[in-house]
Amino acid sequence: MTDQTSAHSATARQPWPVSLAERIFGAIAIATVTGICFIMCWDVLFRYILVRPLGWSGEAIQFLMSILFFAALPLATLRGDHVIVDVLSERFTGVLRQLSLLLAGVFLTGYLLAMAWYCAGFALKLMSYGDRTDYLGLPLHSAAWAAAIAFVAAAIGGILHGWKEARQ
Repeated sequence: MTDQTSAHSATARQPWPVSLAERIFGAIAIATVTGICFIMCWDVLFRYILVRPLGWSGEAIQFLMSILFFAALPLATLRGDHVIVDVLSERFTGVLRQLSLLLAGVFLTGYLLAMAWYCAGFALKLMSYGDRTDYLGLPLHSAAWAAAIAFVAAAIGGILHGWKEARQ
């Protein structure tokens, strides 16, 4: 069985909310990468062949990159794909290992929820300013709201992943 097949079958055995969240955030990530590629190719065509650069392309790519990052964050947390430096818990066994995984999950969840709280406050502040991007006129608070939602989703994903790890 290949890694891709085993990963796909592992996704199929997940509870439906986890599978749905992976599909939603995965679709957002795929759409933003596709948008970035399309805009970059279009910009190169206009800039070097037609000698008419797109003034808004850099702004659009920056906006899409932020969405890509915040769509990938819950995916990485749900799947447990974060970089982990496992110095102590690999030496633990039994209940002590489960307790260390639980504490790490609680710490991660607390941190992600604190970041969500900060981003929501920042989004409210940006909303009160009414600032928009220069070329496209996108409201700046929308990126901060996306970050807050992603941090909450990542916190929930961290809880679910930690629960799964502690049960194994």
